Amino acid sequence: MKKRTTQFFLYQYRFIIGYILLAFAFFALLTFLPHIAPGGLTQGEMDSAVTSSELNRSFMQEGDIINLPYYALQKISLHIFGLNLISIKLPSIIIAVFAGLFIILLLNRWFKNDVAVTSSILTTLSTAFLFLAGNGTPLIMYVFWLALILWLGSKIVGNDHVSPILVIAFFLSIALSAYTPHLLYVAFAIAVAGLIHPHLRFGLKQLSFWQLALCFCVSALTITPLVIGCISNPNNIQNLLFMPKFSIANFVTNISTAFAPFFSFSLVYDSIFLAPLFGLATVALIVIGALASIGKMFTSRNTVVSLLIIYAIIISGLNGDVAISIIIPIAVLSAAGLESIIEKWYSLFPENPYAHLFSIVPIVAVILTIIGSGLAHFVNGYHYAPRVAENFSDDLMTIQKYVKKETPILVTEDTKNYDFYRLLAKYENYQIIDSTEGTATYATFTPQNNENYSLKQIITSPKSRNSDRLYIYSITEKEEKGE
Repeated sequence: MKKRTTQFFLYQYRFIIGYILLAFAFFALLTFLPHIAPGGLTQGEMDSAVTSSELNRSFMQEGDIINLPYYALQKISLHIFGLNLISIKLPSIIIAVFAGLFIILLLNRWFKNDVAVTSSILTTLSTAFLFLAGNGTPLIMYVFWLALILWLGSKIVGNDHVSPILVIAFFLSIALSAYTPHLLYVAFAIAVAGLIHPHLRFGLKQLSFWQLALCFCVSALTITPLVIGCISNPNNIQNLLFMPKFSIANFVTNISTAFAPFFSFSLVYDSIFLAPLFGLATVALIVIGALASIGKMFTSRNTVVSLLIIYAIIISGLNGDVAISIIIPIAVLSAAGLESIIEKWYSLFPENPYAHLFSIVPIVAVILTIIGSGLAHFVNGYHYAPRVAENFSDDLMTIQKYVKKETPILVTEDTKNYDFYRLLAKYENYQIIDSTEGTATYATFTPQNNENYSLKQIITSPKSRNSDRLYIYSITEKEEKGE
C-alpha cells in the first residue's frame, strides 16, 4: 500500500502542486483585494504618495532619506500609472510577492516540505500579510528585509562552499535595510554576532580578502546617500534610531498600543489594523510551536526567533510600526507547531501507512478553515467594523468616478490632505483651484455659502461618517445672464 501510494501523481508532485496553488491564490488575492478590502486609502498612504511625488526635492534639498528605496519605487509607479488606488499600492504588492517568496524559502530551510508549504500558506494568506501587501506605505519593508536577510543568512551559515553572490547579496540587503527606521539595530546585531559567533566567524574566514573587500565596498556605496542625508539633516538620525521626546511612559504605551490589535478577540480598536490580526487557531499553533521549541532553545532557528520577538517588542516602544515584523517569528512558530502535531501523530502509528495518509485529511480541513475564516474576517472587517473602516478614505476613487476632469476642484490650503489632492493636477490632469473666481462649475469637499452659485449635486460616500462627501456647485442663472 505504501509503495502504491507513493506512485500516485498527486502524491509525487504534492509540494510542487501546493506551491503552484499558493502562488495562484496569492496573485489572485493581491490583484482583486485592493478593490474589495480595505477599499480605500489610509492617511499614511496619502502621505506616502505625497512623499514619493516630492522625493527629488526632499532628498536633494532637505536630505530626507527615510525609506528611500520604497519611496523611489512608489514614485516610479505614480509616474507610469498616474495617481490611483493601484499605483499607490503597487510597490507594496510587488515587495509582498518577494517577501512571501523569501518566507517560503526560509521555512524550507528550517522545516520539511510538508510543514513548509502548509505554514507558508497560513502566513502569506493571513490577514496581517494581506493587509501589508495592500497597504501603500513602507510597512511591508520590515517583513521583506527580515525575511530576505534571514534566508540569505541561513544559506551562508553552515555551508562549506558559499557562493560569493550570496554573500554580496547578504551585505547589500543589510545596507539597504538601514534606510528603514530602526532596522539599523538588526544590522548592528548581525555585525556583533559575526564577530562573536564561531560559526559565523568560520563562514567569513572562508571568503577571500577580495571577496570581503568587494562586499564592504558595495555596502559602503549603498549607504553613502544614507550617511550624506544624516550629515545634512541630523533629524534623520533620530528618526532612524530613536523616538521623539523619549520617556518610559511613552515607551510602554507605544508597545501596548502597537500590539493591541494583534491578539485581541473581544475589542475593535481605532486602527488601520483589524483585531485580531491572527486568529485563534493560528494562536494555538503558535503556542504549540513555542512549547515544542523550549527543548531546542539554543538551536540557531529558535535563537533567531527569540531575538526577533525581543526586537519587535522592544523597538515597537520607539516605533509602533516595527511590531508588524513579528510576522516572521509567528510564521516560524506556526510551522514549529504544525511540525510538532504531525510528529506526534506519526509517533502514535509509526508503521501504519494508512494513518500517515489519512492524517492529511484533518490537517487540510483545519488549514482550509483557518484560511477561509481569515479571508472572511479580512474582507468583512474592513467593511463592517466602523472604528477600522473610517480610517480608510475613498475620496480619490469618488473624484475619479463622479467628477469630470473639466470640472475644477476647489482645494484650499486649509483642506485636509491639501498636498495629496494637488497631485491630481500633476498626475491626472484635473483642474485644482484655490478660488472660484471665473469658474462656472466646481467641486468642493466643504459646503459653500455663496449666493453666486447654487448646489447642483451631492456625492456621498459609505466610508464617511457624514455620508455627504463632495459638493458640485454651478453658477446661478442670474449670474449667467449678467443680471
